[in-house]
Amino acid sequence: MLQLIIIFIFLILSAELISRGTEKLEPFMGQGMAGGIIMGLLTALPETIFVIVASLRNQPYVALGSAIGGNVLLFTFGIGFLGIYFYLRWRKNLSINEDYSVEERFLIITTIALAIILFYGHLNVYTAIPLLGIYLYYAIYRVRKFAKEDRDIDEKEVLKAAIYLVIGAFILIIFSDPFVEELASLSKQLGVPTVWLALIISPLAGEIEETLSAIRLAHSYEAGGSLAIFDFVGSKIQNGTVLLGIIGLFSDISIMPGLNELIATLVVNVIAIMILMDKRLGVKESIVLLFLYFLIATMTLYL
Repeated sequence: MLQLIIIFIFLILSAELISRGTEKLEPFMGQGMAGGIIMGLLTALPETIFVIVASLRNQPYVALGSAIGGNVLLFTFGIGFLGIYFYLRWRKNLSINEDYSVEERFLIITTIALAIILFYGHLNVYTAIPLLGIYLYYAIYRVRKFAKEDRDIDEKEVLKAAIYLVIGAFILIIFSDPFVEELASLSKQLGVPTVWLALIISPLAGEIEETLSAIRLAHSYEAGGSLAIFDFVGSKIQNGTVLLGIIGLFSDISIMPGLNELIATLVVNVIAIMILMDKRLGVKESIVLLFLYFLIATMTLYL
């Protein structure tokens, strides 16, 4: 238990550093580039590393669970909790401050690609190349859009941001997997059912740093809630493209063993698209999302 607490403290420190670094980048990079690309990539590092390692060890279904588990949690519980916290902190509904159309468009494209994969029934090199291409195009599009914007760049602030982000990412890489293992061990000792461990505890542990970073941003300043949404969407675009693409590059597998989880991911992607379409996140929507996570987890168990 003590070891779990110590690791959690380091994850809080990681969240603080990544949040501070992203805050410093936002004024001259915009929320799309700072949150959607840079912060999204950093907060998705644990899943990315785990998927690569599992794929190299010829454990594609373990990699698949890690790749998609976070989408269900963050697009329901994560966004819901963020919306409620933001309202309690600022006494208003969360609004997306900057141009969200790019992230919305690529989230839709990613969701369509996932639907096609469900119909196709396999992950292999033929699915990997288009998936990786989607994220590459997303990143290039964001970089080009940033390059066209006329923003003043403070080199000292960029250097500070880089230091925060590198140290935060390093701590995250070191402590994320031990945290998942310790939490899983504690859950088993307490008699938590295995299925709840797989559907709730492990994804929550894997995404804890991203959730902490989001809450830290939402607490720090009003625009931070919007930046957190860009992070959530950007990192989950990566999960649904790059991570599934990596699995396809190393394996040729049927998706049937993970069909329920993939369907759940598709459903929550659609829900996230619909809820964020008006660039607002209300308290009622947030409460519904919190309950929806546990409903989907339960339905996935019994279907």
